[in-house]
Amino acid sequence: MALTSIFNKSLARRDFLAVLVLVANAFSWYFPLYVFFENTLRGFQIDPTTLLASFGVHYAAVIGFAVAGASLAKRFRSRDLLLCLWMIIGAVVSALLVMVETKEITYIWLMPFFLGGALGLGFPSCLAYFGDFSTGESRGRLGGIVWFASGICMLMLGLVAGLLSFTVSVLVFAVWRGVGAVLFLLLKPDQIRKKDMVDVSYKSILIDKSFLLYLISWTMFCLINFLEIPITNIHFGTDIAYLVPIAEFGIGGVTALIWGWVADSIGRKRVIIFGFLMLGIGYAVLGLFPYNILSWYIYIILDGGAWGIFALMFYLVIWAELAGNRVKEKYYLTGVLPFLTSSYLLILFPPYAKLVAISAAFSLASFFLFLAVLPLLYAPETLSEKEIEKRRLQKYLEDVKKVKMKHEK
Repeated sequence: MALTSIFNKSLARRDFLAVLVLVANAFSWYFPLYVFFENTLRGFQIDPTTLLASFGVHYAAVIGFAVAGASLAKRFRSRDLLLCLWMIIGAVVSALLVMVETKEITYIWLMPFFLGGALGLGFPSCLAYFGDFSTGESRGRLGGIVWFASGICMLMLGLVAGLLSFTVSVLVFAVWRGVGAVLFLLLKPDQIRKKDMVDVSYKSILIDKSFLLYLISWTMFCLINFLEIPITNIHFGTDIAYLVPIAEFGIGGVTALIWGWVADSIGRKRVIIFGFLMLGIGYAVLGLFPYNILSWYIYIILDGGAWGIFALMFYLVIWAELAGNRVKEKYYLTGVLPFLTSSYLLILFPPYAKLVAISAAFSLASFFLFLAVLPLLYAPETLSEKEIEKRRLQKYLEDVKKVKMKHEK
């Protein structure tokens, strides 16, 4: 009962609404915009080397600005000021993307760079904002709500972008980002970050065994996922390949909402392992029946569900709990780096994807996902045993109460 009270109280707080707007707006702005932007550039029939290089610039900008933003966060008088500036920059860059439609090579180079900078500059602080607000007892549930809202918004904006022209779509994204900035400015609390937090170096983070075990599993998943996407795109076709990630955003949002609640009861590690199991089954089904349309639908559902779990855990929950009472920007940046760097495989690998037999690709994916689970077996549970036992006792007392009421009737 006390736990439910704490959870409901968190939801009612104005600062949670600020966190919800900040994080959900960031994810739902960038991911659909990037998918739409990438597909648009591919449609221009640009020289493959130029396309490869321009997106290399994009990812380099994301990482470079993210590192700079993580360092700048402590230099700003208020982290809220950095985040507001970041969102405004995102809105401006989104509007500037209309220049890409001229197909001039200058803009083909500049716009991916600007878009990368617009994401990277405040991304670590955005995620750390959630980590500083949430606590271990409700972080999974609150994260589930945030990712559910993100997934629904990504689904809607992705569908809108697919129906409108390029110019109108990027302007919609610009307005969406701007609205997010205004709402965050109105809702932001006076202070979320604790004053006694300790700053750490990247080296100290990477030599932490617990952090490294989770990072290895996450990195293996990212590599497998982004190597498999070009293969699935070849067999889906261009139109369906665009809709698949959009549909998975919606499935992942619902999954995160459910498993965030479960993660606060049984722990994070078990939920992550279940996510790997779901994805492994999905790839195994594709490997056995690669040309059966039903197997593709099963894969999309399982892949979307697994992505919901991984996004919840590896974007929002795990790194905050491993950081503890330390400044979280560097933890989040290091934690999301495998995703940011592996994403480049979507540009790099497609020319070679045609050479890989589809059944062999998915069978190998299942095998390597099994290997990815092994580091998790040695990783510690990040939710304290005290909290897990507290939930078990609470559930036991509720069950006893139900049985008692049943017999009294």
